Amino acid sequence: MIAVRRATQGDVDAIRHIGLTTWPVAYGGLVSDEFITDGLAQWWSTEAVERGISKGITLVAVDGDELVGMTGLGREADFWVMWKLYVLPDHQGKGVGKALLDAAVAALPAGTPELLLDVLVANEQAIGFYRSQGFTESKRTPDRDLGVELMWMSLDLDRT
Repeated sequence: MIAVRRATQGDVDAIRHIGLTTWPVAYGGLVSDEFITDGLAQWWSTEAVERGISKGITLVAVDGDELVGMTGLGREADFWVMWKLYVLPDHQGKGVGKALLDAAVAALPAGTPELLLDVLVANEQAIGFYRSQGFTESKRTPDRDLGVELMWMSLDLDRT
């Protein structure tokens, strides 16, 4: 049974394990080895994970005693952005990603109109998952150019 909870600083090593395990699998063949190495160093360092827990919203999916997935959200300009959603490869396709996404939406402040994320345009598996959860290509974005390799997607949270 998968449970999702807020991450604590005691989860740092397990969250890093998720990132260090999933990044090479998720991005292998889509980007250069250098991109993967640089991303692991920048986004999955102990300091980066600790900062995400203390300054944003970091949630973990737990199966028994094992952390099997995580998501990280934060603010950019006037937007809430989901920067990370990763599930260990042997737990993918079992509802963990959906459970994390649902918990992430529930953790946002009341009245949040939308949730954004950026995704590699070549990552068809991720794009397919996000589309199946209601995300579309975003019309409003933070004032940051993603270039041609990434695109913004948004989930409309206006429940009126």
